[in-house]
Amino acid sequence: MRRITLGILSASAAMCTLTAVQSAALADAPVAHAAQARLDLQPIYFDAFSVSYDPFANVTVNGGLRSDSAIYSALPLTIEYSSDGKTGWTVKKNVTADSGGNAFNATFYYGRSGYWRARFAGDGTYQAATSPVRKAWRWRTEIHKFKVSPKKVRKNHYVTASGSLIRWFSDTRHGGYSGRKVRIIFRFKGKKTWYHLAWAKTNGKGKFSKKVRAYGKGYYAAEFEGGSGTFASESSNTPYVKTYGRTGGSVIAQALPGPVVNRTPALSGPFLAGGSAAARRD
Repeated sequence: MRRITLGILSASAAMCTLTAVQSAALADAPVAHAAQARLDLQPIYFDAFSVSYDPFANVTVNGGLRSDSAIYSALPLTIEYSSDGKTGWTVKKNVTADSGGNAFNATFYYGRSGYWRARFAGDGTYQAATSPVRKAWRWRTEIHKFKVSPKKVRKNHYVTASGSLIRWFSDTRHGGYSGRKVRIIFRFKGKKTWYHLAWAKTNGKGKFSKKVRAYGKGYYAAEFEGGSGTFASESSNTPYVKTYGRTGGSVIAQALPGPVVNRTPALSGPFLAGGSAAARRD
């Protein structure tokens, strides 16, 4: 009886083993087929991907694609941003690699420092691919306590424009930005054109002061055009000065400096040092 019992158990075990083998074989079949389908796609690689900012938060990306054989079609890519280079990747620009040199480039505005990558999602010919992650970083700056005095002055006399330029050195530490040039600009009341009046240089604590001529009643502002590792910024306020008296002659005769080129209003608002407290410049 014991041998019969053992025989029955052995037969059952054999049947279970056979069933498991058959099930495994069936389960492996489609996986092997899918793997084979992926291997049929041509591999593709990113070549020389780079990212940089200008002081006004314009991001420029450049790169190229290569494969083991010639790429004859224009391939759609996404340019993606992350604050820490690891998580939270979001698409900020769609670009196309041309079908000639397989190169791509784009310039667009984005006012945060951080990490960037390019990604190809794959198609019926090529495998998906992701570029190396690139860090692009500039620190935020701000102009504080900008003022002009006196508030009323005889036309063509002088007023004093002053304030402080600060910059971030980390996500938690900031201070005076010394030895930098700040532009003092002016526009007449009722007009839109801003004119360059003078450059002021910051002292060791980031403070600046400059006497400028009051050509007429209007508004004053200060702007910093950025450095190699900092964003541009401008004063958030535009002090108004009223002038009085007659001087004769026209604006041209008074030799008013030329208009400011490519001035961007409200520079200080969106330019941030980094997307998270964990992000740091190398």
